[in-house]
Amino acid sequence: MEGPWTRAGAVAGLGALVVGAMALVVAILAWLLPRQPAAPPPATSQPATSPRPAGSQSDDKRLDVKVAPSSYDVAASWWQPDGPGYESRRDLPETEGVTHAHAYGNSVGSFVYRVTLGEFEGGQVELSARLSADTQYQTDSEDQRTDVTVIVNGTRLPSRRVMPDDGSGAHYRWRFDASALRRGENTIEFAVERGAEFANGLAIYGGAIADGEVDEHITLRGE
Repeated sequence: MEGPWTRAGAVAGLGALVVGAMALVVAILAWLLPRQPAAPPPATSQPATSPRPAGSQSDDKRLDVKVAPSSYDVAASWWQPDGPGYESRRDLPETEGVTHAHAYGNSVGSFVYRVTLGEFEGGQVELSARLSADTQYQTDSEDQRTDVTVIVNGTRLPSRRVMPDDGSGAHYRWRFDASALRRGENTIEFAVERGAEFANGLAIYGGAIADGEVDEHITLRGE
């Protein structure tokens, strides 16, 4: 005849077996169920930033502005007999040897650009642009050059004799006192004037369309 201790041991053994079976079931379920992705770490507070728009000054207020040659004021710009226009066909390098898209106008006229400025520092400004005359298919001779005058908010800068039209142009620079510019809207005009000794239009070169070239801009930089 079995004693009480024998029944107690049997019950304890059965309980241990049940607990072990339940643990095994839980482990199997945990392995079968899909894992939930870990929660992302809490966001840290950082100041909001945004990219500086093209044409704005750097944080130290040094003037450094790029103006797209294609952005001339259509209503204020004029050329006679043809223009203003903007040529950017991708076949131009192959068909005509042109390296950059360009604003163009024939004979006499002007391109007018509106440039908005914030506060800036510096006593002198350098204006630069890649230019040529607009006399397509003409020979590279003195009488095919063109006299370009830049006018900044009504202040006339000395004219430059610009090279004949070769579809690529060269860089020309004007330096002037920073007092000619102001905070807010400014007007910069590239003109070939009636009465100029050489009036053969103007091309202002912008986006590169030939391999190996880089985009060009009208630039304003403080000195």
